[in-house]
Amino acid sequence: MQLAIRPTIWLRLTPHFDSLGVSALSVRLEIFQEFPTGQPMFVFNTFLDNVPAPPLEESDVIAIDDQGALPFKFVNIPTKGRNRQQHWCPVRAVKGTLVIAYDVSARKVDKFTPVGTRIDLRRDQGGLQGVGKWFLPQLISDLTYTNVVEWRLPSNAPQETRCLWSFGEGPKAIKRVGKSDAIWDSVYMAGPIRSYPETKPEFYNSEGFSVCHWFGSLPENLDRIKGYNTELFPRMMAHFRSHDETYHVFIRKVPFGYGGTGFLSSYVLEYDETIHAASDDALTRLFTHEMVHSFSKMDHEDGGYDNAWFTEGIAEFYSALLPYRFGLRPRGYWADSINSHVRGYFTSPRINMDMHYAMKAFFDEWYVDWIAYKRGCSYLVLLDAILRRASGKFDITTLGPLDDIVIDMAQRTKRGEMIRSNEWFGYLRRFLGEGDFPFEEHFYGMIRGETLDFSMIAGHPTYRFFRCDRRILEYGLDRSSLRTRHITGVIKDSPPDRAGIKDGDVIVKASNHNQCAEDIHAKMTLVLQKGDREETIVYLPRLDQTTLSYELPQEEA
Repeated sequence: MQLAIRPTIWLRLTPHFDSLGVSALSVRLEIFQEFPTGQPMFVFNTFLDNVPAPPLEESDVIAIDDQGALPFKFVNIPTKGRNRQQHWCPVRAVKGTLVIAYDVSARKVDKFTPVGTRIDLRRDQGGLQGVGKWFLPQLISDLTYTNVVEWRLPSNAPQETRCLWSFGEGPKAIKRVGKSDAIWDSVYMAGPIRSYPETKPEFYNSEGFSVCHWFGSLPENLDRIKGYNTELFPRMMAHFRSHDETYHVFIRKVPFGYGGTGFLSSYVLEYDETIHAASDDALTRLFTHEMVHSFSKMDHEDGGYDNAWFTEGIAEFYSALLPYRFGLRPRGYWADSINSHVRGYFTSPRINMDMHYAMKAFFDEWYVDWIAYKRGCSYLVLLDAILRRASGKFDITTLGPLDDIVIDMAQRTKRGEMIRSNEWFGYLRRFLGEGDFPFEEHFYGMIRGETLDFSMIAGHPTYRFFRCDRRILEYGLDRSSLRTRHITGVIKDSPPDRAGIKDGDVIVKASNHNQCAEDIHAKMTLVLQKGDREETIVYLPRLDQTTLSYELPQEEA
C-alpha cells in the first residue's frame, strides 16, 4: 500500500535593505497541491483588530502554476464587525505547483498610530519584525501540511543579519508539520537580532527551551527579568502536558503602546517609553499572560462572539497563579495579582456592560478593553473556588478541577477540536452535576454584565476574600487624547478637571494608563504644553464615589 504524500507549503522570504536596515520583504509562496476552479483559495485580512493590512492589489501579486500565468481575483467578504477580510480566488483550476510572489514593505507608524493587535511589519533599530497574518494570505484547507520557511539573504545583507521564525532560525529551511495556519499565525524577524540565552540555533529544538529576541538595547527592567521566560516555559509546557516544543519571545520597541499578543509557539511584546515605570510583578504577569495564550483558548461562537472572557480571562488567572505554583514567585505575588485583577473588575465603571458590545467597542472606549480580561478572570476565580469546594481540593499549589478542565480543553484544541460555551457547560456539568449552582444561567448573566456575587464563596479556605469599598475608576477625558496628543472631552468636576487639565492642552508625555486600572493607588502623570509653558500634572483617576469590591487579606501576601 502506497502512503499518501503530505502536501507542502513553502515560504521563501528575502529581506530588502536600505541605509537604516531591513525595510521590506519579498514573498515567494509555493503550494504543492492542486485546487479546483471556482473556489476561493486564500483568505486575507484587510483589517484585523485595529490594524490595516498592507495595500496589496491584484496587480501586485504575480502567480503561476504548471500551465503558466494564473491571475487571482480579490473578493471582499461581507462582515458585520470591525474586522474585514477578502478571498483570493484563482480564475481557473490550479495545475501542479502554484507560486505566488509579491513585495511587502514595513508599515509606517508614529506616536499617533492607534494601538492594535501586534501583527504588522515594523522597523525597529535596524531590523524588521511582524506576523504572517498581516502580510500573508491563509490557505483555506483543513489538511495537514509540511510547512517550510526559508530565508534568502541578498548580497548586501550586513554580516550580523539573522533571520527568525517562530519555529526556528534561518536562513536555512525550517520545517513545521501542521495546518495551513503554521506560517500565518507565527512571527518573523530579520536584522541585527540579539537573543537570550545566547544559544546556537541547533539547540533551539531541545526540550522545553525558550529564548527572547530583540533589537538594540532593552530597557533596564526588561533586561533584568528577560530570563524569566526561560524559567517559565518548561514548567508551562509540563502544566499543559505538552512536549518537544520550543518557544520564542519577540520584543520590539514602538512609538506608542505597551502590551503583547500571542501566536503559535511565540508571542510579541511591544514596549514604549512608559515601560520604565512597569514593576517586575507587572512584567511577570504580562510575560505569563502572553505565554498562556499559546496553549489555551476558546473558539468563536457561531454568532461571532469571540469568547474573550475565557481566552483573556484564563491568561489573567494563570498570570497570577502559575508563577507562584511553579515556585518562581512568592505567595504574596499570587495574592497581590488576584487582588489587582478582581479590583480591576469591581471598580470598572463599565462593570455591567454586555460582553458582545465590549467586543465591538474594544479599541474605541475607555475601560472596555479590560472587560474581558478582568471580568473573565474574576469569573474564573469564582468558578475555581466553587469547583475546589465541590472536590475538596483546596490547596492552590496543586491542580484543581478548573485546571483539569483547562488542560483538557487545550489538548482537544491541539487535536483540532472546536471548544465553545457548550463544551464549557459539559465540563461544569461533569464536576458540579445539576445541583444548587445554576452554572448556565450564571454564565449568561456574566456575559450580559450582571455583577458577580463573591459573597457566595464567603468563608472559602482558599480564597478568603473580604468585602471592602473602593473608589471607581474615572479617567475623565477622551481616550483618543492619548493617541492624538491633544486633550479633548474633559468632564466637568472629574479628577483631571480638578487637577487643572483643560481641553486643548497638548500632551508632551503620558504615563501608562493601564496601570491605573489595576492599581487603585496608581496616578496618571501628564506632561502638558499649555500655551508657551510646560507643566506636569499628576492626578488619581478615581471618583470620590466608591463601590463594593473584594480582596484577599494582606496576610496572604
